[in-house]
Amino acid sequence: MKLFLPFAFVCLFSNSEFTFSQEMVPDPSFESARRIPTKKNNSIRCTKNWTPTNGGGDYYHKEGDRHAGAPKNIFGRQKPHSGKAFGGICTRRNFIEYLQTKLSDTLIEGQNYLVELYISRAERSIGRVKEFGVLFASGYRWGVGDLGISEKPSLDFTRRGGFRKKKKWIKLSAVYTAKGDETTLILGYFNYDSCKKLRGVAHYYIDDVTVTPISSEEERMIEVEEKTIDTDLETHKPNFKPIPGESFVLKNIFFETNKSDLLGSSFPELDKLVQFLNEDSETTIMISGHTDNTGNEIANKYLSKARAKAVATYLISNGVDAERINYEGYGSEKPVSTNSTELGRQHNRRVEAVIQKS
Repeated sequence: MKLFLPFAFVCLFSNSEFTFSQEMVPDPSFESARRIPTKKNNSIRCTKNWTPTNGGGDYYHKEGDRHAGAPKNIFGRQKPHSGKAFGGICTRRNFIEYLQTKLSDTLIEGQNYLVELYISRAERSIGRVKEFGVLFASGYRWGVGDLGISEKPSLDFTRRGGFRKKKKWIKLSAVYTAKGDETTLILGYFNYDSCKKLRGVAHYYIDDVTVTPISSEEERMIEVEEKTIDTDLETHKPNFKPIPGESFVLKNIFFETNKSDLLGSSFPELDKLVQFLNEDSETTIMISGHTDNTGNEIANKYLSKARAKAVATYLISNGVDAERINYEGYGSEKPVSTNSTELGRQHNRRVEAVIQKS
């Protein structure tokens, strides 16, 4: 996804609940584990929020054993796109696996949602698929047969030569307009017209699955794309060049509703900031949280500061010296737009950063 505003975190408080723009996938990056996967059990059921449709579906975790680890596991080596974990599915002619999860709320009829996910073909995968689908459904699908789900998915990503890259994360993104009864997200290969073409065994990892509501203004700023990501951060430079002393808005950051807990879908952008700061140790950063003027100002200021602190804590946990980081929450004290319209309030609900040379 390309945004005209470089490197940012989207922070959108609702009118009365002081919340950020809602991420509809409860565990986008498979971080919430019931148990650490092992050779004995690395089912996707080891997670708290994801489940298979027909008994298949795998889970890989940094703390898992050599069979179910990340990066090293039974299918080769692959680092998570973010965080510590990712899911996996196998697709072959006589057995097709899916991952599914319950969305945090029913999708709203007519509302547009930005859908993004990353997939990677496993190192020891013999076959490959040409299509990868996202199905929004009104409930879980149980007892799916070995030949998989035969209906056309809500979003169908197709490559003529197939998704063949190994040890690379491929970004898939599209905008979906909801029908209004969707409560469940299902990922995988849908055999509605080409199951007979499957050859060999194709194993794919899946990470950072996000579904977020977007406004018409935001949609015009989005260029949906499919992009290959190298998981070695040393070969990937940050895509922004902040001017020392000038404030810049951060987008693509998400928190739990009414809380300051970062969701896993925030990690890819945060990791770019971590890389930038670690590469230039003579910089410091000031992080500030902001809201619109809706609701109780004391609550606004408290939550804006807590979320700025959460960003700071993430940087520290990833090797940035705490002495180089400051943070503050200003509530609605420093608007950048009018508070009389929803679009203006969206601009005011933000997290900003200023980088200085020491």
